[in-house]
Amino acid sequence: MSTRALGYAAVIRGAFRGFGVLLVGGLVHPAVAQVVEPLGYAWLPLVAVLAFGVAAVAATPAGTPVSAWRQAPVAAVGSYVLILPLVRAGSGELPVMQLLLTTLTAVLVGVAVGLARTSFEAFRAASPAA
Repeated sequence: MSTRALGYAAVIRGAFRGFGVLLVGGLVHPAVAQVVEPLGYAWLPLVAVLAFGVAAVAATPAGTPVSAWRQAPVAAVGSYVLILPLVRAGSGELPVMQLLLTTLTAVLVGVAVGLARTSFEAFRAASPAA
């Protein structure tokens, strides 16, 4: 794989795993809000951050070169793009500010997880076996 190319299979795998977390988290939200009301207010943002992290981890499997950290934010944003039609169908609208802030969150979580994961793998590969 070229140092500039994205691993499309890994990005797609990550995006669909993140989409699954977003979907299940959104479906469970009414029950969580009814059982533990304070948690209901924070549930969807927490699920979003978790889903973007899951997408980023799945997009950077073990052995991914350090230069491939870019795959993680692409997968995180991809998971959000996949869930958008369902959000639009459910609520009927999608505020622009919510769209921008959630996309920014996906990028930031993806970059953080991607850099951490690929750097950790590089550090682990460079360290002598104990």
